[in-house]
This record gives sequence, structure tokens and C-alpha cells, in this order.
Amino acid sequence: MSNIQGLDGLKARLKALRKDVIKPAHKAWADEAVKIARADVGGMTMPYSKGRHLLGTIRRKTASQKRAVVVASYHAYFVDHGVVSHSLQRRKSRPKGGLGRTIFAATARKPHPGYRARPFRVHAATEAFRRTHPMDRVIAAWNGAA
Repeated sequence: MSNIQGLDGLKARLKALRKDVIKPAHKAWADEAVKIARADVGGMTMPYSKGRHLLGTIRRKTASQKRAVVVASYHAYFVDHGVVSHSLQRRKSRPKGGLGRTIFAATARKPHPGYRARPFRVHAATEAFRRTHPMDRVIAAWNGAA
């Protein structure tokens, strides 16, 4: 047996921190980061994706005791870092139907113009943390468990 005064109160407070702070704080941060990222990206369409918008791919994947994960399409990386102007050159493709000859793909009509970087990932993460700072949850859980 332990002779520490207030041990039961301390255990209750630590349990309240685990239960009422960490997972809800992760979820609040992830949801806020998704809102901010979608606002930053706007209506950007993804090239080569049949007109789908990048907005629909930004979502919260998980929010657990260990981590919160926000995911998006791989196009988000290119929007975040930008793309330099480049030409789309024809490539050699495989022969089709056993014809035994080389078939070339058509050249793109115009080069890809590129676009400047729109860094939204780090901004969304830091701004979401600023807006949903977990310290208020920690104080409320600590005082409420006593």
C-alpha cells in the first residue's frame, strides 16, 4: 500500500487527461486542418483526373490516442510545391495486338504551363494547432476530475 496523500485524485486526473484530452484534441486539430486546407486550395482541379477537384480528397483519415492523420490526393504535393513549365514529349509505347511494330503516342498540343507553389499543408497544420490549442482542454479535464 502507498502512503501518498491524494493518490486517488491524481489517478483520476491522469485518467481524465488520457480520456478527455488527447483523442478529442487530435480530432479537433485534424478537422480544423481539413477546413483550413480546403479554404486555402479553393477550386483547384486535378490534371489528368477527369475534372475531379482537390477539395474532395482532403480529409481526416484517423484521430486516435497516438496520432491524427489528414490525407489528400497525391496532387496536393504538386499544388503545395508548384510545378515548373515542361513539355510533354511523345514516348515509345508497347506494340498493341502483336503487330510487331513500334507505336508512338501523340505529342501534347501545348506544353504544360506550370504553376506557382501554393503552400497550404504546413499553413493548415500550424494554423489548426493555433486555433485548437489543447491547453484549455487539459485545464478543464484536470480540474474536472478532482
